[in-house]
Amino acid sequence: MAELKEKLKQPLSLRWKWGILLFAIAALLNVLLLFVLYTYSSSAAREDLEIEMNQGLQSITTYLESSKSSFLSYEQMQDHSTVGLQLIHTQQRFLSNLAHFEHDRFGMLLFSNAGDVIYQTKDIQVKDLPLADTVQTAIVNDQETIGVQVPVSSDTTGQVIGELVMVMDPDIYQKRMYHPNKIFLIAGIVMTVIHLISAFLISHYFFRPLNYLNSALDRVEEESLSDIRVRKPETEDEWSDLSLHVNRLLDRIDLYVTNQKQFVEDVSHELRTPVAIVEGHLKMLNRWGKDDPEVLENSIAASLQEMSRMKNLVQEMLDLSRADHVDVDYRDEITEIYSVTEQVFQNFDMLYDDFEFYLDMDQIGKQPLYVRMYRNHYEQILIILLDNAVKYSQNRKEVLISVSRSVTQVEIAVQDFGEGMSEKDKNKVFGRFYRVDKARSRDKGGNGLGLSIAKQLVNSYRGDIWVDSVENEGSIFYIDLPILKDDEKIEQLKQLSKKNSEH
Repeated sequence: MAELKEKLKQPLSLRWKWGILLFAIAALLNVLLLFVLYTYSSSAAREDLEIEMNQGLQSITTYLESSKSSFLSYEQMQDHSTVGLQLIHTQQRFLSNLAHFEHDRFGMLLFSNAGDVIYQTKDIQVKDLPLADTVQTAIVNDQETIGVQVPVSSDTTGQVIGELVMVMDPDIYQKRMYHPNKIFLIAGIVMTVIHLISAFLISHYFFRPLNYLNSALDRVEEESLSDIRVRKPETEDEWSDLSLHVNRLLDRIDLYVTNQKQFVEDVSHELRTPVAIVEGHLKMLNRWGKDDPEVLENSIAASLQEMSRMKNLVQEMLDLSRADHVDVDYRDEITEIYSVTEQVFQNFDMLYDDFEFYLDMDQIGKQPLYVRMYRNHYEQILIILLDNAVKYSQNRKEVLISVSRSVTQVEIAVQDFGEGMSEKDKNKVFGRFYRVDKARSRDKGGNGLGLSIAKQLVNSYRGDIWVDSVENEGSIFYIDLPILKDDEKIEQLKQLSKKNSEH
């Protein structure tokens, strides 16, 4: 009982709400349709009955007007002294001939000028007399029907010789007028049931993808996130779009969770060695090394070196984790490729006097070239590639930077003439903590995260990065980024970028 009360307190589901709404709309339309059909049917039935009555009335009045010059009252028919037998016999014969005009649908009352009923068919009691000379509603035997009352004139004299009242049989009228009500009532009940069933079937059908979506999301947990995706419906509609967006969201969440796990694993793995080194030096100093100035100096220097490396490692790992969602955090940023590339080139040319840096840009001095990217991120990518070029080019100290564009893409290339790499290394060089040197020595510095950061940043901005290398001859790193060509959009993003930098 308590569970039932708890369920009743819960709000109705969308399936029930839409089912009730569809049923209400269908029922309303059904009522309107039945009302229109009933009104039309009643009007048509009434019109048919009036036509029948007018036709019968015309034939009877024609006979009456052509056959008599006057009607005898009941008293005159009984008083032979004042009325001749011939007139009495004539009227009797005339009235007997009226029986031929009797119809099982109509009743007649024939009145003389004195108001006496001289002829009557069936046992009818007409109320609300006089009736109009057009067909109207009448009450006969306490039942509603239609009737008409018209004067009867003699063809010979033109004088009114009596009045004729003609009414429809009430039972026939009721049957003709109100029998369709039963049909409409039955049809209304049947259609209501059909609408009710159809409304909830349609609601259930259209909300079935939502139920499936809810069930799929209920099964999503951290362990099963990479395995569960929403199946795309067969129809191309809003449900398929929603499924696509949900899958993209699950992909992004899965990526964040995976990166978080990878971040923790990588940091714990990479920090284990420097922490152990620092711990070893401190233990040694604590036991006996603090009394030896040379050992003390060496231990402090080694510890500081490892601490600096840990600091750089943590910063690089943070940069890598933030690179996963730069397309959201920096979606309104814009960068001019030519000017930023030239600035980074000049900085490296100044820092490394023993290197020769060359810059080749086919659009220098011409139309600016914009991409949707945060300026600092583009600088960071170039710095990572140039740092690697300097680091692995100790024999031939030359680095070439080139910028070229196509209709939709801009390509930035950084070429060195250093150690190069094998095909195996080319496939792994963008992985985390991967170093080309087989012994993974740290003589050249770094933690093997730079290219991973560059790749993640480029991919986050809908770009692509790859390497072409020959061992012992050098490497060329390529970056492709989509060009922003909408001038109005460029101006809008410039303003947004300016506002963001001010804040």
